[in-house]
Amino acid sequence: MDAVTLVRSLQQETTCSICLTFFTKPVTLNCGHSFCQFCLTKDREAEAKQISCPDCREVSQNFPGLNVPLSKLAAVCKSLNSEKLENPVGQTRCQKHQQVPKLFCEEDQTSICVACTEAQEHGTHTLSPIEEAAQNCREKLQNSVPHLKKKMKELKELTASKKNRIIQWKKLIRGEYSRMHLYLYEEERRCLDRVKHDEWRSFQLKEKYYNMINQHVKNIEDTLREIDETRHRPDLDLLEEGKELLQTSELQLSERPKSFTPELRDYPITGVKAMLQKLKVNVTIDPTTAGPYFIVSEDLKSVRHKDDSPDQSKSAEKAPYHFVLGQQGFSTGIHYWEVDVSEQPQWALGISVKCLRKRKSIQYTVGYLYMLRCEKRGNEFYLVARPGLVCQKMKGPVPVIGVYLNCNDRILLFYNAFKACLIYGMHTVPFKEPVRPLFCPCPPMLGTKIGSLTICPMENSI
Repeated sequence: MDAVTLVRSLQQETTCSICLTFFTKPVTLNCGHSFCQFCLTKDREAEAKQISCPDCREVSQNFPGLNVPLSKLAAVCKSLNSEKLENPVGQTRCQKHQQVPKLFCEEDQTSICVACTEAQEHGTHTLSPIEEAAQNCREKLQNSVPHLKKKMKELKELTASKKNRIIQWKKLIRGEYSRMHLYLYEEERRCLDRVKHDEWRSFQLKEKYYNMINQHVKNIEDTLREIDETRHRPDLDLLEEGKELLQTSELQLSERPKSFTPELRDYPITGVKAMLQKLKVNVTIDPTTAGPYFIVSEDLKSVRHKDDSPDQSKSAEKAPYHFVLGQQGFSTGIHYWEVDVSEQPQWALGISVKCLRKRKSIQYTVGYLYMLRCEKRGNEFYLVARPGLVCQKMKGPVPVIGVYLNCNDRILLFYNAFKACLIYGMHTVPFKEPVRPLFCPCPPMLGTKIGSLTICPMENSI
């Protein structure tokens, strides 16, 4: 029996048949079969005195002690490498000339001996010493490690954010129903059932997306492990295996998984229409906050961009966003108002917690703005929340937006006023001084007419 066969036989005898790895704290039963102590006890009841052999089912009355000699033998076998015995480094030779390779061909990415340099196939190729080529390969592999780790971190964060979005949406619906009267409990259950049904409909798509991300992460982890193992290997072995590892790492870095944005679905909340109408307040626009960018109607209910606004020459994507505020300030109580946004494909609504007045305009601090913005990207509409930058795809434009402000509980909610559907919610909004409604008719898109944002009259119902 040769050395390689002997080593493999010993390794097989010191391998646990349950976990299929080398023994860790092995114990031997009366029948002669051995297993890892943990593997034998993990499914065994604590009070059980007898133990059945997983291989032959023979019953042992008492749990055996640690087999120290077998444990030492397993450690020795684990350190042996049958592949090293089969192909020692000193026996690596050129298959054609039976000489030890001394050079590395950059074009063919292979190691060659001195005699190979005289062959026509390598006549014009760039050759370098084995040691120099191996060092270059090590450096390239090492340089790819931080990029792969960064890519793996981004993919993990992407997966976590998508899963958290679904969890937050469920939490938002449950929270809204919990604040309503007990008689709405049955409607809450039905609505959550619809969410679950919709989630099940998109289950395959989401699972495919998550599996793709997880597989990408696993592939990068495998590559990082192989790089760590390979860059410490002898020069010739490193050059043979490093070439494929570099190609694999470059391919993984170039892959960009397509983003998955869940679509906002309609979940009408029974009874919310009447409740919101009782909370409706009269909101008007403060014309002193319009500055040089907006025109406010005489009744202080509508606002639009000026025809000759300084931002008119710019596209909607590049123009800065400016806002106007409501005249009313709220610090206590619950308030609700509606805004007709049907003329504006892009808009922003919310509240301003704090602003600094200047002579001709208002200076806004982003940290004090809490708003929901609608963006049109091609033929699709997306809702973007600030703060948080949560993005949600919509089926289409929403003509009327309802804004619900609970100053007592620091809650800001946005509704599709026509369908009485909750669109988005912000909880624990921090403010100490009165907050004011915020309106932004975003700069008109190229080729479109200038539209207005209009506060709906008190008598209108959703």
